[in-house]
Amino acid sequence: MKSFHFAFLFFTLLFFTNSCSQSKKVEVEDITLEDTVFVEEDLTFGFDLDEYIVKYDTVEQGWTWNNLFEDFDINQYTINTTAERLKDSLIDMKYILAGKPFMTLKSKKDTSNAPKYLVYEPDVFSYVTFDFNSDSVGIRKEERPIEIQEKMVSGRIEKNSNLSVELGKNFDNYMMTAAISDAIEGVYAWSVDFFKLQAGDKFVVYYDEKSVDGVPYSVDKIKYVWFEHANEGLYAFNFTDSTGEVSGYYDDKANEMKRPFLMSPVKFSRISSSFNMNRLHPIYKTRRPHLGTDYAAPTGTPILATADGTISKASRSRGNGIYVKIRHNKTYDTQYLHMSKIANGIRPGVRVKQGDVIGYVGSTGAATGPHVCYRFWKNGRQINHRSEKFPKSEPMKEEVKPEFFEYIKPLKEKLDLERLKLTVTPALEPEV
Repeated sequence: MKSFHFAFLFFTLLFFTNSCSQSKKVEVEDITLEDTVFVEEDLTFGFDLDEYIVKYDTVEQGWTWNNLFEDFDINQYTINTTAERLKDSLIDMKYILAGKPFMTLKSKKDTSNAPKYLVYEPDVFSYVTFDFNSDSVGIRKEERPIEIQEKMVSGRIEKNSNLSVELGKNFDNYMMTAAISDAIEGVYAWSVDFFKLQAGDKFVVYYDEKSVDGVPYSVDKIKYVWFEHANEGLYAFNFTDSTGEVSGYYDDKANEMKRPFLMSPVKFSRISSSFNMNRLHPIYKTRRPHLGTDYAAPTGTPILATADGTISKASRSRGNGIYVKIRHNKTYDTQYLHMSKIANGIRPGVRVKQGDVIGYVGSTGAATGPHVCYRFWKNGRQINHRSEKFPKSEPMKEEVKPEFFEYIKPLKEKLDLERLKLTVTPALEPEV
């Protein structure tokens, strides 16, 4: 926040002569912008820090509001009422979070020992100012201005690598790497198995980046992208027609990217055991069919319904542990095993949508560690879902296609230009 002070200098000369008692008329020049001196003052959270004794600190694990306000000359009743006011929908801050920064400010002119202001930053997009100058505590929440700017990132998957690792080479912080990786996987959640990426796979991504004070923090949306997997190029464009009725991600042929089934029931995981008709069981030490795919993830990781359907079972058994089974249609069923717990409201007969959280990763039943065993039925027989060719979604309406193709034409050209740079093999250095 900047404030500008205008300093004006007036020169008035008045001469009196005792002998003739006459006054002389003095001319004063008009002041223009050229005569104005701009004094720029930097403010932090609305304060000129040069006028305060500032103490910086960080919220520690287990802290309450008492810890945060301990340097202030206020009683417990005031602390309690302040904490209650913070639950207001405009502030929406019930708790303080460990690791978040705050600072206290005491005016250098103030003779008391206690500071009068506290600024707490619950996230990078906002801050809350507490004013203790009166009997009641003043609370003000301010939103930092967020800048949204189109950016591009590209790369190729190297041997023994993955999408997050390659994206991480382009960003200075893990937050951005995770945000854009998650966004890309969201676009291709129905068409690319990110557990089967190969060395040489390539990507070009145009996205809107959200930043505060010039520092990038998250992705607003993926705008258009090209992803080559197993030598197959896949375009995706975020498109909304002029009526607003058609909206989503579509490939370059106007086919919707969304499919009946997600490729995986969890995000940010790894396959610890694949579908195998002759697997050595890690607990029973005997060879038996493993009719599912194990996705290892930390305990508590949300498990998602891979398609729309109706809950047919939500129970527990000795081997499966806590599990949920979903009937999708006359052809397909899915089952999710070894949960730590079932999500609230999930019970037989309940309808769920694709992507709904139905439970959380655990290690109940016959499991050696936290994971979800994802089982897939087709016509009553368990199959490997990673080998199944799922039908595509409904095509775009014919009357919308001209608008779509006109919209993506320049975007596709930009993607093609960047992808060609990735496909060009660098020339070998000549031998000396």
